[in-house]
Amino acid sequence: METESVIEKIGAYWDERSSVFDKEHDTEDLNAWSCSLEKLLGPDKSKSVLDLGTGTGFLANLTARLGYPSLGIDISQEMMSYALRHAKTVGSNAVYMKGSVLDLPFMDNTADYIINARLIWTIVEPDISIQEWFRVVKPGGKIFCFNRMKEGVGLTSKKESIYENEEVDKHLLVKTARMDELMDLLTRNGFVDVQIEKLPGLTRPGYDYEPWFVLMGTKPVFPRQIEEDGMAAFWDKSTGDYEETHEVADKETWQEVLRELIGHSQGLKILDVGTGTGILANILGSMGYQDVLGVDLSEGMMRIAMEHAKEQDNKVRYKYANALDLPFAGQSFDVVISSRLLWTLTEPAAALQEWRRVLKNGGRLIAINELEPGTGIRCENIEDYRQNINARALPWGNGDNEEILGMFKACGWNQVEIKHLPGCHLLNSQRENWYAFTGRK
Repeated sequence: METESVIEKIGAYWDERSSVFDKEHDTEDLNAWSCSLEKLLGPDKSKSVLDLGTGTGFLANLTARLGYPSLGIDISQEMMSYALRHAKTVGSNAVYMKGSVLDLPFMDNTADYIINARLIWTIVEPDISIQEWFRVVKPGGKIFCFNRMKEGVGLTSKKESIYENEEVDKHLLVKTARMDELMDLLTRNGFVDVQIEKLPGLTRPGYDYEPWFVLMGTKPVFPRQIEEDGMAAFWDKSTGDYEETHEVADKETWQEVLRELIGHSQGLKILDVGTGTGILANILGSMGYQDVLGVDLSEGMMRIAMEHAKEQDNKVRYKYANALDLPFAGQSFDVVISSRLLWTLTEPAAALQEWRRVLKNGGRLIAINELEPGTGIRCENIEDYRQNINARALPWGNGDNEEILGMFKACGWNQVEIKHLPGCHLLNSQRENWYAFTGRK
C-alpha cells in the first residue's frame, strides 16, 4: 500500500473515533501539564509553537492559553472539530489546519518549537517525517515529542493491530521503538542535544498508565546562519550613510564599461549578487537591460534599492538571498555580477561554486572590486568587521590577485582574468582602482 493511501486510511480511522478519543483521553492533570510545558518552552511568549498531530487540541490549546502563538495540524478534520470547540470553551486562540506531518505546508525555519503528544508511535516514514520537522523548525529551535513509555524500555503496544488493517499497521515502524532507537531517529536526522526525560505527575491519580516521557532535541545553529544574521544586521545599520561613500561618478563611463563586460543584448538574464542599495543593478536597469534581479542579505539596503528603481522607473527586481545559497534553479542566468562583494565572502569557494551553478553554460561572471594595483584586495579594518558580524574568517578581506584567480580556476571557471575598468571611480574619490575578475562557465 502506498504511503498516501496509508495516511488516508489513518485519517479516516481517527475521524471515525474522534468522539471516543476525546472522552477516553480526558485524564490529564492540566495544571501539571501547564507547568511542564512552560518550563520546557521558556519565558519568551513571542515564540511560536507548532503542534503536530494535534488531535483534539490538547497541547495546542494549552500552549495558546499560556500565551504562546500556537497552531495545531492534523490529518483528521473530525478530531480538530473537537479542538476548535475546546478552544472556544477554554478561551484559546490556537489556530488549526489540516495537513500531514510528512509534508508540512510551511516555509523553512518557521516554528520556534515543534511539539506533539502520542504522535511519535503513529508516524509512517519516520525518517522523512523527522527530516520535515527539522526543515520547519528554526535554527536553535526545539522539538518535544511527548509519549507514554515503559521506563528503561521505550514505546510499548498492548494491541497487536492498531488500525485493524494489516497493510496499515506494518507501516508503523516506531510503535515499539526502544528509547535509544527514538533518540537515534532524531540524531541521525540532524537534531543535537537529544535526550529523553521523564515527566512525572501529568496524569490524574487513579489511572493505571505508563508514565509520560518527552523525547527532545535542538536544531543546531550553523555557523553560516550566524554569519548571515550578523551581516544582515551590520548592513541594515549601515543604510543611513552608505550611499554617501559608495555613489559612483560619471555614470556614462560606468555604463560604457559595463556594456563592454556584459554584452549588448538587453534580453540577458542578469543576477546582481550582494546588490546593496542597488547602485549597480539600477545602472543596468537604466541602460535598458530588461531582466535584472538584485539579491542581498540586507532588507534595509534593498528598500533603498527599490525606492531608486521606482524613482528611475526601471524594471529591476529585488529579492532576499544569501550569495552562498541562492534560491534559484541551475542554469537560470546569463550573467552573474557583483560589486565590492568579494572581500565580504566568508566562504569564497562555496560562493564561486554557487554562482557557477545558477549560470547557464557559456554564461559570464563579473566580480567587480577595488584593488591595489599589482597586489589585490586590501581592507584595513577587516578584523573589526569580522568580529562585528561574528564571522569565522574573511579570506579575501586581504586577498592577493593570484590567490583569487587560482580559486576561480579551481572552482571550474574558464577564461579567468582581471580587467581594469578605465575611467571608473566614486564621487568621493578620484582613484581609478576598479577592476573586474571575469570568467565563463
